[in-house]
Amino acid sequence: MHPGSDPYAVLGVRPGATADELRRAYLALARRHHPDAHADDGAAARAAAERRMQEVNAAWAVLGDPVRRAAYDEGERSGGPRTRPADPGFRPFDPGPDPDPADAPDTPYRPTSAPTGRARAARLAPGLLFAASVVVMAGAAVLSSAPLAALSVALFVASCVGFVVLPLLALSAARRDEG
Repeated sequence: MHPGSDPYAVLGVRPGATADELRRAYLALARRHHPDAHADDGAAARAAAERRMQEVNAAWAVLGDPVRRAAYDEGERSGGPRTRPADPGFRPFDPGPDPDPADAPDTPYRPTSAPTGRARAARLAPGLLFAASVVVMAGAAVLSSAPLAALSVALFVASCVGFVVLPLLALSAARRDEG
């Protein structure tokens, strides 16, 4: 924003605009003039977009902060300085209101009961069956044994079924526990 530029004019809003109107105007201009949106338009267009984005950010820095906006408006009426010095902690982009803490869960999810020894074994079973199928297949290859190869295939199929069925059973148990 050039010295003497009117931030209301830069954002295209009237001086009595609400904070929400200012924010919507800023976001619309930021989307339209962001340099990344003009990356394929050539160096000159990107440079122009960067300059315009700097003006938009400077206007938002004044009008997006209620204290700076009030100081600007007061200076405008009195003919005095138009803005106060920049606040180093001010962020030009406001992502909106913070989430409502009442919407957050009180505690992180924890299972209602610790898994039993049988549940732990069931979790390990598919991996153990897969490892056993690999070991048996290696033995079948070394010994050229068809029965060992068949056992290996059976163990492999059982491990695949376990990898699919056990999570589904856990989900159904969790649903049953919830309601």
